[in-house]
Amino acid sequence: AAVRRQADCSAGTFGSIGWHFEHQTLERRLPALRLPAVLVLGADSPIPPGHGIATAALIPGARYTIEPDCGHFAWVERPGSVRKALTSICP
Repeated sequence: AAVRRQADCSAGTFGSIGWHFEHQTLERRLPALRLPAVLVLGADSPIPPGHGIATAALIPGARYTIEPDCGHFAWVERPGSVRKALTSICP
């Protein structure tokens, strides 16, 4: 039963992501965001860092950092990387 729920959640999540891509939700709404944003990207993530860089470009004033030799979950794979990224712009 738990595996089935997980599959249903994954299907729902990816369905939602697909809908938002189709309707260009991020492209339309991120430029209106008015708060500090820092993206911590893993150089070896299955989602290429270029996607995060493009996302940061949509947010006024956003910054990003790319963690070398790191996958998608920088906060797990490289503990301290998120704190380092935040303190580098907000000392």
